[in-house]
Amino acid sequence: MAEVSMGSSGSSTDLSPEEERVFIRDIAIAAEANSKEGDTFYLITQRWWQEWIEYVNQDQPCNTNDGSSLSDHSDSAGSSILKKPSKIDNSDLIYGSSLEDPSNVRVILDTLQEVRNYVLLPQEVWTQFRSW
Repeated sequence: MAEVSMGSSGSSTDLSPEEERVFIRDIAIAAEANSKEGDTFYLITQRWWQEWIEYVNQDQPCNTNDGSSLSDHSDSAGSSILKKPSKIDNSDLIYGSSLEDPSNVRVILDTLQEVRNYVLLPQEVWTQFRSW
């Protein structure tokens, strides 16, 4: 079963981007190892997921065509540090995504494609993102 939620609390954590990446990776691996039919998964917009991936991988070296890393070519004064993504906002995955809707009824767009528009997260990963 997949669910979609409008967003998260957006509270911060004291983990570095690298620690956050490893923490979520470990939760995802454990969730996959223990997965069974009927588990709940959550949709998260690809846009937010990509921002988070870039944030947690910003300290990873990127290799250039000549075999050196981009960090070898960059000026530390000119480098920019990516900010942690803002709270999760899945409004682009649902029809009429007004947060003021008192009925709280959400209808997922029928044109969505996994990977292109969203990724599926195990419940444990979603719960961790929501707690931060």
